[in-house]
Amino acid sequence: MKKIGVEMSVKTAMTGVLLLFSVAFARAENRPNHPPHNVVVILCDDLGYGELPVYRKLYKGTEDIQTAIGSFTPNIDQLAKDGVVCTRAYGNNTCSPSRMSLLSGKWPTRKIRLGEHTLIGRYMRQRGLKTAHYGKYHHPVEKEITIPYHKEFLEFDEFLGFEAVTNYFRKAGEKVTPRKNSPITYRVGSKKIDFQFKKEGEYLTDTLTDLSVDFIERCAEDKKPFFVYIPFNAPHAPIQAKPEDLKTLFPKRKIGKTGKDNNRERIMAMVYAVDRGVGRIIKTLEKTGQLDNTLIIFAGDNGGEQNLSLTYPMHGFKHEPFDGGIRVPYIVWSKPLQNSESKPDYYDGLVSLCDILPTSLKYVDPSTELASLKSDGTDIMPYLMGKEPPLKGRAYINLRTLSQKSNTWKGGRDTKGKTIGSCIALLVDDCKLMRLAQDSKKQEEYSYAFHHLPNMIGKDRPKAALKEDYYESTDNNHPEKKKAMIKQLEKLLEGTNLD
Repeated sequence: MKKIGVEMSVKTAMTGVLLLFSVAFARAENRPNHPPHNVVVILCDDLGYGELPVYRKLYKGTEDIQTAIGSFTPNIDQLAKDGVVCTRAYGNNTCSPSRMSLLSGKWPTRKIRLGEHTLIGRYMRQRGLKTAHYGKYHHPVEKEITIPYHKEFLEFDEFLGFEAVTNYFRKAGEKVTPRKNSPITYRVGSKKIDFQFKKEGEYLTDTLTDLSVDFIERCAEDKKPFFVYIPFNAPHAPIQAKPEDLKTLFPKRKIGKTGKDNNRERIMAMVYAVDRGVGRIIKTLEKTGQLDNTLIIFAGDNGGEQNLSLTYPMHGFKHEPFDGGIRVPYIVWSKPLQNSESKPDYYDGLVSLCDILPTSLKYVDPSTELASLKSDGTDIMPYLMGKEPPLKGRAYINLRTLSQKSNTWKGGRDTKGKTIGSCIALLVDDCKLMRLAQDSKKQEEYSYAFHHLPNMIGKDRPKAALKEDYYESTDNNHPEKKKAMIKQLEKLLEGTNLD
């Protein structure tokens, strides 16, 4: 009996192994009529809504920023022209929760725990893709889940990341293994590697591009589909640009690579370096024959820093609940999207960083059941393709906080100079409801502000009094809508693990 039991156990185990192998193989191959697909996600840090020429030209009243080469983002411009520009896309008002939303597909009010939640990297690995992360991390979730090697819960096969950078220009042979202050971690599989910069003054943005290009080329050689996430640190402070990039854009001016003056020009040069990276990645995909089967998503994490970035025509900056602090650049490209005759010139439906996970998974594996992901996002490709009208009734929650523990922040001001305390904002289509608490010690005492955010592309500014610059104050014009959104927000907060 014991021997029979052992034989049965072996047969059962072998059957299970074969079944798992066949499922993994099927997902890796994505069926004969759906060859292996890849995904590239590029995220910029503190990239204001008005920084990119492709966004600035959509709105009246924006100034044309001249450089010696014309637009300083030619590759992003082409990506936008061939793909779709999303004009009502949201991150969070700070870096950390935005990144959590991108990786998890969930609102920043959710709690993510190791072993209980699958992030985008592991979803991709389950579908046979090789995964890599090259760039900035900032959320506790990333420190606990994506950086370490977890045999059962591995998200990224390769990981190079840093939490904060004090210098874009690195030293040759510089040891960048984990250390205090500005740690850079490099892990391949279970091994941590002492990654060293190859040359003196190597520019970090270029290094991240080099790593990404090398990864794509290796995957092509191995005939392995891939997912690569490239969270550039640029144009986040410190504001440091390559002298050769400054010379290319502003050849008749003497601008140092660092300093307090000419930050506008240096930020443009930093974005120009990112654009160069985008161009190199696209050329590598094309050279290796992978471009036609690759989805590319380019986005920002939050609004730009006050006194540094351009968020026009939105009011507000990073850390603030206004659209200048939470609305972000968001461009999607794929070959089917480029070839679509029904795709819009731009998409003004509500989208968010939460949509990147379900959209990417559906692209890689069309059999993915979105409901099984339990994501707060959705696959936005049918709407970008013009196959379906903009999705109505979409909701997104923004949590304004600099403290993970207290969910509060002090110091923000509205257009009339009034201090804004902590804020939870609910966005539904083109309306925003903000729950404002002025006193961090009395968060149970709050008020509501309602804003209508109409599509203002190509239109003159409204002449009505403004709460959010460029937008009409409609607090009293839609009392029923405001009441309904208050009720909706309170109901949503009951189930979002805010506390």
